Amino acid sequence: MDTMKVAICSHFGGFQSSYALHVGWHERARILERFGVDFDFLVNTKCKSDLYPHQKNCLPNPQTDKSFKERVEIFNKAYQEVLQPYDVILTADMVYQRKGNFLAQSAAMREVAKKLKGWWCHWIHSSWTTRDPSAKYPENLCYQIPPKSFLVYLNSFELPQLARMYNAEPWQCHPVYNPKDIRSLHEMDELVWKISDILNLPAKQVVQVFPFCTTRMDAKGIDGVIYTFAALKRSGQRVALILANANSKKRIAEMAQKKKFMRSLGLVENEDFLWTSDINNDKPVPRKSIADLYKLSNLFVFCSWRETVGNVFQEALVSGCQLVLNENLPCLKEMGGRDALYINFSHKTPGIRDGQAGDLQLVSYNPTPEQYFNEIAMLIIPRLRDLKKQWFFSLDRIWLDQLEPLLRRAYLASRGEEFLNIKRLDSWDKPLLVPKPWSVYAANTQYGKDMTGAPIIPLPTMRA
Repeated sequence: MDTMKVAICSHFGGFQSSYALHVGWHERARILERFGVDFDFLVNTKCKSDLYPHQKNCLPNPQTDKSFKERVEIFNKAYQEVLQPYDVILTADMVYQRKGNFLAQSAAMREVAKKLKGWWCHWIHSSWTTRDPSAKYPENLCYQIPPKSFLVYLNSFELPQLARMYNAEPWQCHPVYNPKDIRSLHEMDELVWKISDILNLPAKQVVQVFPFCTTRMDAKGIDGVIYTFAALKRSGQRVALILANANSKKRIAEMAQKKKFMRSLGLVENEDFLWTSDINNDKPVPRKSIADLYKLSNLFVFCSWRETVGNVFQEALVSGCQLVLNENLPCLKEMGGRDALYINFSHKTPGIRDGQAGDLQLVSYNPTPEQYFNEIAMLIIPRLRDLKKQWFFSLDRIWLDQLEPLLRRAYLASRGEEFLNIKRLDSWDKPLLVPKPWSVYAANTQYGKDMTGAPIIPLPTMRA
């Protein structure tokens, strides 16, 4: 699809974050941008600039007091001029609506579709209804599938009813879910997207972020975390350990030794784990990013030697992660409660100063640490939150499972080639395709700028 050019054809004259249609199409544009599709987002000429990715203000919005025929001609002329270059044209809920200019747009699209090379994908956001056999032109257009087009619906269960409504063939109707990505919903920053892509978090079953200072990584029990994740991987789990380390420049050699230790246990860098200092120019991870990474996690292993409470433990607790704590720290038992799992790990003896006799209590395992942590892994797995649910409507899954095959079919159809027998990708089994640079996510926020082409009318002043 290297040469495919796509248009999002809309009637939009602004952006409102409270309007699901605007937000949904903003996210669909983000999917296209994320996966490198060459596209333009076409809006009407009155729309404020830079509300949508790749926005082009080029579509008319004639007054509805003009005759229906006049308005059809206006749209017909504009569509023929504007849509010539595109192989695939996505329409934003324009063929089912009746009010305003929708019927005139629908009539014009049907006429120009016969003349243009592009294949159309008409999104329908409203629930299907029964056909009205008495409907006359132009109302009857709402029950006729336009030429050279697919109908796109927001669920698959009702596709047969949609096909009957439009008198369409089953192959002409496709489900594409509304994108609702946890990363964009919470406006996670560029670094979180970067980490997510490197470790392919949508495909992982066990995820933990572990914030710590590199100068104190042993005291914070990093080895216990590593042993646990190695055991989880040996058990068949797809794991991702995010070591969010600060002050990394002071412990370069020690970090290298830890990575060597991790590799010796079977963990693969940038697949099973990463150190954030390596991808963040040795800077600490911002607090907002840490909070967002907790949202993407379902486990928190904490084997610190000594704590009064442990900030990171509290953050993981309030974020809903399954806790696995050092059983030798009473404060963790106090706050972790019965829902946490407790493991035997090295610890400092309360009341004894560092370096004095009896200070550090080392734990040895019989027969091996690997065997002990294998048993711990078996206790952890049944308690973990299923992460697949939070990625069900992700940009990646919508693209791989639904949108990419649809665009591929439409592109092949526009070229007069066989388009039905194509293999479907599957986000659960296939690795993530290489996306666009992470900077695009910082530029395109989930909620846009809340601007419309019309002047803002202030709310009336409330009187007592």
